[in-house]
Amino acid sequence: MKRLLIHLSRANLLLIALCLHLSCGKDTANNADQHDFISVMKDEAYLGDAKSTLYVGGLDPLPSLSGTSSLSVDKIRGDSVTVSLLVNLPGGDGFTLGIPGKQQGKNWNATFAGGSFYIKENGAMEGTVVAGNKEFTWDGYLADDGAILTVRTKYLAADGDIPAESILTTEMTLNRSGSDAPGNANGCTNVVWETRPVFNLYSGGVDLIRVPVCHP
Repeated sequence: MKRLLIHLSRANLLLIALCLHLSCGKDTANNADQHDFISVMKDEAYLGDAKSTLYVGGLDPLPSLSGTSSLSVDKIRGDSVTVSLLVNLPGGDGFTLGIPGKQQGKNWNATFAGGSFYIKENGAMEGTVVAGNKEFTWDGYLADDGAILTVRTKYLAADGDIPAESILTTEMTLNRSGSDAPGNANGCTNVVWETRPVFNLYSGGVDLIRVPVCHP
C-alpha cells in the first residue's frame, strides 16, 4: 500500500508540473499576442502634417504644398493587415496608399512582384516597390508615440502634365492619438474613424478602408 501511495504521489506531481508548464506556455503565448504588430497598431490613429514637393524631371522643384496626413491599419484577417497612408493637400490634391501585408510577431512586411515594404520590430520603415508606371519608396521610423516617414513616388513614364523621371517627395510627421507627445495627433481632439476609398498598391484597384479623420 505504501508503494502504491508513493507511485500515486509521483504521478500527481508529474500531472501538476505538466499543467503548470502548459499554463505558463499559454500565458506566454497570450502575452506575445498582445504585443504583436496588429495588437499594437489596431484602432490607433497616427495623425500629423505633410509636406509634398514635386521635382520635375527629377531635378527642378516646384513650390512645396503643406497639408495633413495619417497612418493606420485595417483589413485585419489573421496575420494579414493593410497599412494605409492618406495625404491631404490644398485644392483637393494628395494621395492614398493601401499596402496589404502580413505581420510576423512585431514585424510587418508587404511583398510584391516589384519589391517589398517593411516595418521592423525596432521601428525602421524601409523598402521600394515598383507598381505600374511608378516606383514607391518609403523611409522612416515608427514609434509608440509617433512616426516620421518620407514617401517618394518616381514617375517612370509621363502622367498627364507630369513628365517621366519626376519625383514627388512627401514628408510626414505624425503623432499617435492618446500619446503624451506634444501636439498630440496634430492637435486633434476629435478623431473619428470613417470608411474612405484607398488605392490598393498590390491590386491597383480601390478598397474601402477604415481610416482616422480629424473633426473640429
